[in-house]
Amino acid sequence: MFVVFDEALLRLPSCLAVHAQLRPNLNKFTSDDYVQYIQQLPDIHICGIIRKNETETIVLALAIYRNYLTTYDTHRFEIDDLIVDEKERNHGLGTNLMNYLIQQAKQCHAVQIHIHCDLNNTDAHRFFFRFGLIIPIFEFYLKNNQLLESNNQIQVIDITNLSENEYEQFLIRVHNIYLQLRPHLPIDQKTYIDQIRNIRHNGSVRIIIAINNNDKNEVLGLAAYRVVYNIKYGKHIYCDDLVTSENRRSLGVGRCLINYMKNEGKKLGIDQLTLDSGCQRGQAHKFYYREGFIISQFGFKMSC
Repeated sequence: MFVVFDEALLRLPSCLAVHAQLRPNLNKFTSDDYVQYIQQLPDIHICGIIRKNETETIVLALAIYRNYLTTYDTHRFEIDDLIVDEKERNHGLGTNLMNYLIQQAKQCHAVQIHIHCDLNNTDAHRFFFRFGLIIPIFEFYLKNNQLLESNNQIQVIDITNLSENEYEQFLIRVHNIYLQLRPHLPIDQKTYIDQIRNIRHNGSVRIIIAINNNDKNEVLGLAAYRVVYNIKYGKHIYCDDLVTSENRRSLGVGRCLINYMKNEGKKLGIDQLTLDSGCQRGQAHKFYYREGFIISQFGFKMSC
């Protein structure tokens, strides 16, 4: 039976037991602690498969997912956790749960499903491959908010809370740079501005830009980031977009933007930063490694 989980289902011992098979850090929780922890995660949806008879209800499988707006794929449908009880595998439950999630993604008008998966979880990899998912993305992870030496001629400013007119003018100035990272963004300025403004108004994303401290105040790059909660990392910063103008690379722009996010993380008590990068972006990967990032997960994707 497919169900949307409520507090009563979350309190079942089998719910915590199954979830901990994927996330062993949950083993430290009592049922009450687990429910409280799950309920503090914002903007998530929990569903799963249960077996119910006259005497008991048992959780057989569960999934945690979220949907939000991004510049990458507009309506992003992301599965944080998907787990089938190890005693119930090879009975089609994972396939049924994935089919259910695909239908949920379609209702959200998402065109793709994204799932992050640990590098060593080969059983899950095989399942995802059988289901038609591919690995187009690496997730990079940094647990360190120590600021690295950066170019003091570059200023980073947060444009998120500026007046609408100022915000729009900055978006126009970074339009061509944004297109270098996201070529599918609208070419028409008004459509582009409306899309970015909609992402800002419907989520917690913040946009920062790097400017050269010269007479021209030339825009050099930008980043978009948000504070995210999930069970793998807890509270952390996720960087949606990070791009330096192709004509201004090797000036330290990327480091300045990362330093800014680290500094904002410090203010919030956060020392973890993650971002996704396409598998083909070798030059970007070299940069992330120099900054101290490691590849922590594969990013699986499928059309729906």
